[in-house]
Amino acid sequence: MRELPRVNVSEDFYMWFDLEEKKEHYATPLYLYQVKRDRINPDDETKLYLKLEKDISKVKAGKDKEVIRHPSTIYIHYVENLGAMLINFLNADFTNYETAYNTFFYAYGYELVKDYVPNDYFKNDDYIDDIKFREIIQDIFETGSYTFIEWQDNFKKCVDFVYNLNGNEELKGEENKLAKFVAYTIRDSEFYTYSQDIEIITDNYINIHNYNHNETMQKLIKRINNKDSKLELHNFYTSTKLTSMCFAILDQVVRHENLQIKTCLNCGRYFIPSYRQNEIYCDLANPDQSPTCREKGANEQYKKNLENNETQALYRRIYRQKFMIAQRNKESKVIQKDFEKWKKDAKDKVNKMKKGKLAEDEVYKWLVENK
Repeated sequence: MRELPRVNVSEDFYMWFDLEEKKEHYATPLYLYQVKRDRINPDDETKLYLKLEKDISKVKAGKDKEVIRHPSTIYIHYVENLGAMLINFLNADFTNYETAYNTFFYAYGYELVKDYVPNDYFKNDDYIDDIKFREIIQDIFETGSYTFIEWQDNFKKCVDFVYNLNGNEELKGEENKLAKFVAYTIRDSEFYTYSQDIEIITDNYINIHNYNHNETMQKLIKRINNKDSKLELHNFYTSTKLTSMCFAILDQVVRHENLQIKTCLNCGRYFIPSYRQNEIYCDLANPDQSPTCREKGANEQYKKNLENNETQALYRRIYRQKFMIAQRNKESKVIQKDFEKWKKDAKDKVNKMKKGKLAEDEVYKWLVENK
């Protein structure tokens, strides 16, 4: 068995998968520019996730601020939902160097596109100013943008075929996603090449022993029972090719029975449902920080349900009746006063029902008794 070449974790890209938890973990060195590192769990300092804080096109670059390089290791690494990197690649905007960074490279770095990266990016300096960093990512984009778009298009074609998306209905009745994926890989004159240039490093207990051999047997067993990730073995995937790493991720996703790739009914982006396989709206973050499509869809459906439910219909029907009576009897102060009071009370109860403060059957009963 081979030990993970730890001397290179500050230079190369590594990924490993937790299929039971539907998570992918990765280690990559990158310069964090307008990026925030947060813990997945406040009590666990080993697992982090990255979030873009601000659109870099709206940030004025200057030499007074240094960009810090943050190499990650197998003990302090980044975690996402299984398939997230592939989904981010499929949805990435390679229109210009800024959007390419905002939608993809901010989280994964440039180690997987080394052929297009200036050599000085890989110097071991811990700091560079943000003007230099912006020059580097612009150089990367201008050198490799057409290739990035070609790779993205090839992966979209494969995903659309396997999951019958974007109008592709070829072999729609074939339910075995893995069989379709393998057949597509064999048949396509270019896609099969993406399965190359990836190395799988078998993990072992050397590092775990070195860091934990002084623990008591009882404490070790307790940590193992609690699934402490520091005590788990993982095979590592490493590559210098973005296409190879995305291929490895897609291979994992199609093998997982409970994962589906879909396109959002609202925004059209690719996504993997987080809760139910029949979801139609994605939960992906929006650049403008607006509610996700899933949140928007849920709100719209909630409004439609309210409009179509019996209580809401009864309220509208009684309102129309009382309004017509009030219109025909404008000179009657008693009728006008009763209508205004009913309207205020009914509207208050319906609003509380919408906010979940009153049960629907309670409001329905009140409307029947006060119609």
